[in-house]
Amino acid sequence: MKVAFLIFSYLHKNQPNIPVMFHTLLFANEMKEKGDEVKLLLEGEAVLWARDLLDENHPLKSHFEKLKDDFVVCEACASMFNVKDEIEGKLKMENDLFGHISLKKYLDEGYKIIEL
Repeated sequence: MKVAFLIFSYLHKNQPNIPVMFHTLLFANEMKEKGDEVKLLLEGEAVLWARDLLDENHPLKSHFEKLKDDFVVCEACASMFNVKDEIEGKLKMENDLFGHISLKKYLDEGYKIIEL
């Protein structure tokens, strides 16, 4: 199975929404360990997760490291939220749809999209 987790959110009550990202990492890792292909697509304010998860002291760092190569960050949103320079060369960025990630590309490649 091929699954792409689409994440748009970052904040909840003015703090990073750790439970949403934790569960996304948990679900994606389970699927990957069982042989599925996974992608974690960060759009909108969710690109801030890219900056946070690259921090060596982040509480989800060990979960993130298992999936680091499966993350795809929206280049336009990374620029808009001023994190592009911090993540460039560390995580994959895409800009196929007017600077954003193309969901059509992933659907055409057989991915099921799950929005969190």
